[in-house]
Amino acid sequence: MSAPIPAVPGYYVPFIGSASLIPAGPGYYVATNGASAETPAAAGYYAPNGAMTNAIPAPPGYFASSSGSATVAPASAGTYAAGFGNASATPAPAGAYVPFAGMSAAIPAAAGYYVPFVGSFAMIPASPGNYVANTGATTQTPAAAGYYTPIGAMTNAIPTPPGFFASSPGSASVTPAPAGAFAAGFGNASATPTPPGQFAPVSAMPAGIPAPTGYYVPVAGSVSPTPASPGYYVATTGATNQTPAVPGSYTPISAMPGVVPAPPGYFVSASGSASITPAAAGTYVPTAGSYAATPDPAGRYSPITGMAGTIAAGDLNNDGIVSQAELDIVLTNYWPYSPWLSMTNFGTQCGGEFQFALTNATGWDFSVLVSTNLSTTNWNFLGTAFPVYQFTDPAATNGAPQRFYRLRWP
Repeated sequence: MSAPIPAVPGYYVPFIGSASLIPAGPGYYVATNGASAETPAAAGYYAPNGAMTNAIPAPPGYFASSSGSATVAPASAGTYAAGFGNASATPAPAGAYVPFAGMSAAIPAAAGYYVPFVGSFAMIPASPGNYVANTGATTQTPAAAGYYTPIGAMTNAIPTPPGFFASSPGSASVTPAPAGAFAAGFGNASATPTPPGQFAPVSAMPAGIPAPTGYYVPVAGSVSPTPASPGYYVATTGATNQTPAVPGSYTPISAMPGVVPAPPGYFVSASGSASITPAAAGTYVPTAGSYAATPDPAGRYSPITGMAGTIAAGDLNNDGIVSQAELDIVLTNYWPYSPWLSMTNFGTQCGGEFQFALTNATGWDFSVLVSTNLSTTNWNFLGTAFPVYQFTDPAATNGAPQRFYRLRWP
């Protein structure tokens, strides 16, 4: 041959007097003609075959850490290799992760999850009581007071429902408002004691219950209402105190929403009464709701307690005539031997005088007295009724003042 042949790219001739070409080995390349040596692939590149004219950059997800590489290594889980020609893998930053080998990029943590460390191959779910609202988070956020997260991997906290509260940050559960308190609306950090006038009988109440009529609640935080005491009443709902019954009325039992007027024949003199007082004998109460009894007027009487009216002296049926039957009834109330003491032959004479006769079979002497005023202690003696007394009163005529007769023993 008249001249040597230059080595072609991919081959080289290292010695003088060579009769052949040597191909570049794996991990090496020859880029030019007439080369006397092969060139190692630089870090980040590789030459997988012989006789290569250039090195190949490591593809995304892979790297070649040393020169002269014939192969590439995949980025391990937790690392990545972005783009071409990587001499090393890059750890996933906090907030992102790489779950597999050979990945070209890290994946941001999803909402509900976080990655606190560099080089992570997995994300961590937010724990109960915490949440992660955004992607790529490096930390979890505790639920604020008044909110909670009952399960893991939540993207936001939930406000507490009515009747419940969460007092501390980072709550995974809610607490029911105790009896005597309530939690109104959503997102309560604490329970509120019921105000006076209201009560909460059970837990988890969203509002207090107003005390019904007949009951009251004097203090905050009550679990039950207090019934009005006898002598008192509560007329409105939501009351904080009880009201005493006014004079003339009473409340005989507890928990009454109103008062009862004292009926005719009875009265109530003081406030806060649970009972009524009957009019004493000699007095009467004509109307309901009275606070005092009225003394009987002259000429009328009330022989028993609790009377609503008066009776004309001796005239039980109020017809203006005193009969023997009425006299016997009156006498029986005061004297057990009244059947043996009777009035006979009573009536008026032609001149208008009143005449009567008394027959006494009791064995005792009775004095017969007369007066024109029942309230006086000054009675005039007429005579003794034993066994028979007959008397004509000339002063008892038509138009004369009313006259009263009585028997006295001894």
